[in-house]
Amino acid sequence: MKLMMLLFTSAFTVVAGFTDAPKNYPTPEKTQELMFYIQRNHNSNTIVYEANYDENGILDTDEPLLVSWIRYDEEGQRMELRTIEKWYAYGLKSQKVKEKEGVYEIELVAYKDKILQLIQEKPFQAKTIIRLENKDCQLHHIYIQADNSSVWPKVEYVELFGIELDNKQQKYEKILNN
Repeated sequence: MKLMMLLFTSAFTVVAGFTDAPKNYPTPEKTQELMFYIQRNHNSNTIVYEANYDENGILDTDEPLLVSWIRYDEEGQRMELRTIEKWYAYGLKSQKVKEKEGVYEIELVAYKDKILQLIQEKPFQAKTIIRLENKDCQLHHIYIQADNSSVWPKVEYVELFGIELDNKQQKYEKILNN
């Protein structure tokens, strides 16, 4: 739970490099709702961030993204985040951008240095934008490597994966916990 909370209380360094994320983890099915997901070295259980559309395909103003677990290490069932996980680890805060229709600023509660934008493109179609390597990218997923040997995990690094909007190239940042 403190896993992500440590992200904003420590100094980080962004580096280029290759991912250490496990290749054998299952990945969530790509749907029109799935915006991005988080995986961790602890196990293959995955946190998913999904667009919350109304019956007309418009993002819900009060809660544009829904967050839940896919418990792959159990039976693959869905599970809501616990309250403490929402507050300190994997929850988010969203705010509608008043000047722009269908645009929301998204802040992950545990890492406030990278503001995301959730943009409604048309009914039942949205994307989450993040800045990677100084380029606007559609966020695909996040991987967290942590030392789980003590009571509270200590984040060693975070990897961010996206697709550049302009040329569709894959982008990657690794943020080290110094």
